[in-house]
Amino acid sequence: MMHCLKPIIANKRGVSAKPKRATHLRNKKTRKKSTASVSKLRLIATVIIVILFSLGLYALNQLESEKIARTKKPVTNSVIIEEKSLPNAEDDYTFYSRLKDFEVVVNKEAAYSSSRSAEDNYIYLIQAGSFKTKAQAEKLLVELTLLGLEPKINSAKNASGNLWYRVRLGPFTTRGGMTAARSTIISNNLEAMVMKRKI
Repeated sequence: MMHCLKPIIANKRGVSAKPKRATHLRNKKTRKKSTASVSKLRLIATVIIVILFSLGLYALNQLESEKIARTKKPVTNSVIIEEKSLPNAEDDYTFYSRLKDFEVVVNKEAAYSSSRSAEDNYIYLIQAGSFKTKAQAEKLLVELTLLGLEPKINSAKNASGNLWYRVRLGPFTTRGGMTAARSTIISNNLEAMVMKRKI
């Protein structure tokens, strides 16, 4: 009985070992074929996409050239019209020759009258800040002095009896001087309140 079993076991081993190798080799060949067919499909798809893209660009180019051809016709007509409308050498400078013939009369009654005399009775003050502590007021005073201005600190009590320190510039007798100082303050990101007082 032993004798009979050995060939069967050996036979089973031999049979089972050979088909596994053959199956493995067949699987490798089919994988190579399938990857080769996939890469061929990718190549074909890429070529088709490139061809379609090129055709699309060609069609757009044709549309643009038709639009340009349509718009060129009116442009050439307008150039001809412009050439016809250009003045001759004889017609140049007619404006200046005609201007010499005209005289402008100005009524003295309609002339501008300044209201400057009413403005002369006022002075302008600029208040740059109002603080509860003198140290804060002096800090702003230094900043404004560095800007080339001449500020002053005034102290005053409000209605509730608290003491406030106000940083002011002025008095300015002209509106132009006040405006120049105010624009300097504002351009340096500081606040400025203008006060107008009668003299």
